[in-house]
Amino acid sequence: MKNILLVAIAICLFITPSCKKKANNNGNGKVYNSVNDITVPSGFNWENSHTIPVYISITDPRFSTAHHTISIYDGDPFAGGKLMARGSASTANAFSVNLYLPKMMSEVYVLKSSPDHSMILQKVTLGSSLTMSIGATDPNFDAKPAGHRDLTPLDDCNTGCTNTITTNTSNLNVSEGEVICITGSNITVGFSNVTGGTIRVCGTNVTLQNLNMGGYTNLLVLAGGSINVSGLNYNNASVRIINYGTITGLFTVGGYLDNYGTFNCTGDLNFNSTAQTFNNNGIINVSGNFNNSSALVATNNATLNVSGNFNHNSGTAAFMNYCAMNINGNMNLNSLVKNHSFIKVAGTTTINSGGELTMHNGAMFKTNNFILDNSHVTGYGSTSLLKITGTVNIMNTGALLTGMLQVCAPTAVPAARLSAGAANDCSLYIPVTSCYMEGNGGVSVPDGDGDGVADANDEYPTDATKAYNNYYPSSTGGSTVAFEDNWPSKGDYDLNDVVVGYRYQVVTNAGNNVVKVIGNYTLLATGGELGNGFGVQFPVNAANVSNVTGATLEAGQTKAVVILFSDMRTQMTNWNTYYGATASPTVNYTVSFDAAGSTSISSFGLNPYNPFIWNYGLGNNRGREIHLAGHAPTDLGYTSYFGTADDNSSAAANRYFVTTTGLPYAIDVPVNPFNYPVEMKDITQAYLHIGQWAESGGTSYADWYSNTAADYRNTSNLYNH
Repeated sequence: MKNILLVAIAICLFITPSCKKKANNNGNGKVYNSVNDITVPSGFNWENSHTIPVYISITDPRFSTAHHTISIYDGDPFAGGKLMARGSASTANAFSVNLYLPKMMSEVYVLKSSPDHSMILQKVTLGSSLTMSIGATDPNFDAKPAGHRDLTPLDDCNTGCTNTITTNTSNLNVSEGEVICITGSNITVGFSNVTGGTIRVCGTNVTLQNLNMGGYTNLLVLAGGSINVSGLNYNNASVRIINYGTITGLFTVGGYLDNYGTFNCTGDLNFNSTAQTFNNNGIINVSGNFNNSSALVATNNATLNVSGNFNHNSGTAAFMNYCAMNINGNMNLNSLVKNHSFIKVAGTTTINSGGELTMHNGAMFKTNNFILDNSHVTGYGSTSLLKITGTVNIMNTGALLTGMLQVCAPTAVPAARLSAGAANDCSLYIPVTSCYMEGNGGVSVPDGDGDGVADANDEYPTDATKAYNNYYPSSTGGSTVAFEDNWPSKGDYDLNDVVVGYRYQVVTNAGNNVVKVIGNYTLLATGGELGNGFGVQFPVNAANVSNVTGATLEAGQTKAVVILFSDMRTQMTNWNTYYGATASPTVNYTVSFDAAGSTSISSFGLNPYNPFIWNYGLGNNRGREIHLAGHAPTDLGYTSYFGTADDNSSAAANRYFVTTTGLPYAIDVPVNPFNYPVEMKDITQAYLHIGQWAESGGTSYADWYSNTAADYRNTSNLYNH
């Protein structure tokens, strides 16, 4: 109540027009001289945020019913995003929480951290709720190997053959359109001129000599068939070898190679500039080096064993591994390798500036020595493992290990070379499978306090009663609640009679039940004549609250109500609402209490809860509470004022603390500090789009309070600390 000031302002208005408020036209043709010009939609509660129910389940079977940790951030956690909520989820129990998020927030980041500290990070677009299921891998990065080629009815040695070979043959010519079917075993077939056509082999131990494949020649070895090649010329981009049986020989690939059987290269396997595609869906054994200098699309979907070195120099083309690669020599990369599964290098892996290694969804790359020269290793999807058993040499400033990646090495990689989630860690659990010929870690992980949350995910690893920190609005953010104190009558709507900034930390246990609450508050302004008090009601029974510090747990309340102060003037001498006037320092409060684990985080929520003031200055009028719109009074609040003066509260209609024209007596703004209006300046004269926001029911200009553009605010009417 500011009766004296109101008189002064009234005199000013009669004496000089310069004291009058400037008309505020927000571009919709309507002038807002005050909040009284706002036509408020029925039921609008002046909320800048809304409740988003969250339900996240786990389908990852690797750890049975053990706890995985779910964390929700307001942005990418590896690029400055702030934590909002965290808790346990398993295949048996989902993680659920009600978040209170700014309406202009369109997305959040959800991070699943498993007991072995493997992670999956997903960006989720917000709707009216957030429901999702997370497995062992990120579906956005699931492996997509080349499809298997099914045999057709013509892929045999009985159908469509123009010439069937059963005995030793020499000087064989094959032309376009011909189909040569070799059914004999332990024979030698020599060729003279091959300009196209198809050669099918169904026999075993067939030796092919002087096969110079030209034109559009196809060599097809059927299941059960086997050939030995001598003097094979395979330097034509249109030539294709398809193997379902066994091929042994020395090769330089110049066309297409599709292997579904066993392919034994008795020396170096070279891919020249005309090579087109390489798809391995069987077993390839290379007794020499694997040399790729082509721009082919290369995919290993099964097993590739190289006795020598693996040299990948194909420019922009990638080599994609979806199963097992065993390199007994060194690996030298000057081009991209995408590893979706398992690669083992017995010697030294060198990734040069033109090369790159990407790891996808729990892949494993094991090497003896490792050299990264001005290049990147990047993890995508769920966490992958780079395991180094020997030396590590990271060269030049551009060398970086980044993304969802654990680096397990005898010597830790410097933190400056790790980013976006990459970490020195050896805990990733990878079981042995047909593709992962070696695994890592185990199902059992350290849990020092025995609460079921792995130490790596437990924020209180030595305290079994606590596991996680949750925050409102976030781990470093804050919110502000601002009051008018003239209820049940209207005020002047400068919304600075009591202004309090705050942030909550809600501690939960492994079962996602609330065990401790910590509130950090800052009294910013006391722009009212009354000595108002301030308190907060929490959604937990008072009987379950103990060890209150920094405030008083109020008696006579069913729900827990903590009182920070009963008379703001004992806390802050000056008002902090006038420019040029002496200001009082802001006042900080830290309030905490234990909650006995009786309330789930889903029920407790993460929101402003129920802050209120009361008019202590009116004869210690404790019951004259003033709350946010839509929030009921506490057990000690008066309801006798409901429906009097300008108030339109009705308990029967579940309508609280709004005027007959729908105006609030308090607002909560999800920023801290909030630049509230200076004394006697209606909020519409400071925030130029709040009128449009309110009339739209909160759908337009949702950033009315945060946008600093000149057409959004009149800074001369805002108080700055």
